[in-house]
Amino acid sequence: MRRVDFYVHGGCLSEQSILSLAAEVLELDPTWTVTVHQLTEPDIERQGFAVLPAIVINGRTVATGVPNKEWLLRKMGERTQLNQ
Repeated sequence: MRRVDFYVHGGCLSEQSILSLAAEVLELDPTWTVTVHQLTEPDIERQGFAVLPAIVINGRTVATGVPNKEWLLRKMGERTQLNQ
């Protein structure tokens, strides 16, 4: 699986940063499925996130907040190697 999901609270201040980061990641490595989920309060509770934004790689939460692009790409590579 090569999937990265970005979860943000719809309308939050970091939403634009996450959208930009997701677009950059997809442009740099189009072999990944990249999805941004804009959540509302009921969705946040249902998903069980204590902090947003949250970044989930291959089903595992790896970060909260807005991470550095290089750090995220490194984590994506690590998760790919673990899944092989």
